[in-house]
Amino acid sequence: MKRVVLNRNGQISPHGRETSDLKAGRFQVGEHVMLSVTGDCCYHRKAFEEFEVIDVKPCDRFGGGRETVTFQRVPKRPAKVEGK
Repeated sequence: MKRVVLNRNGQISPHGRETSDLKAGRFQVGEHVMLSVTGDCCYHRKAFEEFEVIDVKPCDRFGGGRETVTFQRVPKRPAKVEGK
C-alpha cells in the first residue's frame, strides 16, 4: 500500500475526507492508501490511517501535470479472533 503524507498547517490528524493536488497518474479510484498529515504543529508525526481514493480530477493549477485527488477514510475492521 502506498504511503502519502499531506502538509496541513494547523491540522494534527486527517479528517474523514481529505482533498489535495498531487502529481498526475499516481492514484486510481478505489485504490487504498495509508495517509498521514504533517504541519506547523506536528512536524514529525507519522501516524498513518487507511484511506480510499474516491475521486480523481485533472487540475490546471501549477502549470498542469497535477490531479485533484479526494481520499475517504476507511472504517476500521474488527479484529478476527481465531477459534471462535
